[in-house]
Amino acid sequence: MVSLAQLRKLKPSEFEEAADGWHKVSSAAGEAKHRVDNEIVATLQRDLKKRLDAAGTDGLPEAYLLGFSPEGNGRAIIANGNPDTADHTAVYVPGTSSNLSGIDGDIRRMTDLWRTTEAMAGGQSVSTVTWLGYDAPQKLGYATQRHYADDGAPAFNGFVDGLKASHESGTGGHLTAIGHSYGTTLIGSAARQGELHADDVVFGGSPGVEVGRALDLDVPQGHVWNQEADGDPVPDLGRWGHGGTQWKIGGGVGVIPSDDLFGANQMSTDTTGHSDYWKYGKHPTESLQNQAAVTLGQYEEVKRAR
Repeated sequence: MVSLAQLRKLKPSEFEEAADGWHKVSSAAGEAKHRVDNEIVATLQRDLKKRLDAAGTDGLPEAYLLGFSPEGNGRAIIANGNPDTADHTAVYVPGTSSNLSGIDGDIRRMTDLWRTTEAMAGGQSVSTVTWLGYDAPQKLGYATQRHYADDGAPAFNGFVDGLKASHESGTGGHLTAIGHSYGTTLIGSAARQGELHADDVVFGGSPGVEVGRALDLDVPQGHVWNQEADGDPVPDLGRWGHGGTQWKIGGGVGVIPSDDLFGANQMSTDTTGHSDYWKYGKHPTESLQNQAAVTLGQYEEVKRAR
């Protein structure tokens, strides 16, 4: 785990500068080089520096760079607070069009979730993690395909396993996986492909998670949570590509977490559209407070959808 304060050391030690950009040096291949787009490196540094500069101001904790790679659309994993010591950790998976050039918005969502959760934590420690550890579909037309989720799911399972194993408590702490849009599909695939060692999962604006029942997810029974805001078109459009199936009397196809048939806990939302589940403003929204309550295991504080 690397503190963002060490980010400046990353470039000279890991990359060599050339006329056409920065090249990652591979120790295994000697001086073999892999081109890294200048704009991607500059954007990542800008966004992480912005978060670093905010540490210690406005009550924010230290930030950590847990992973970085220029592979594919770019990979970056950033934590608010130390997940190795946190009592409660939330790991967020963004959805369609996510990449390094736009990671600032995803970092901000988890910063706002940290603020909200910390205020409710009663002295317990919290870490919120932005996990851009896969190649998300970059266009809506590609978001109908499952292979992005299936290809990225093993890496997510491995990351969660690593967090649990490295936790200083020896018990792994309480961990919540949170997905938005196509990110929920990846979490569903992770729970379908292998053991997802999350204590809770939260879906926001889900187009489907590849299974037809909450019970089919590798998550403790009763610990699957869902939010669908008014005016969010993605769940009903996406169900025909990523929804699951229940082959039984009264079952169906294209079943998504927003359907009663699926069996998730439906949380209330006071936001609208597809992108505001983490809206903060002057005060956190009810949508964000509900996610914080699940992150803390304060299930009695969750407001249910009517």
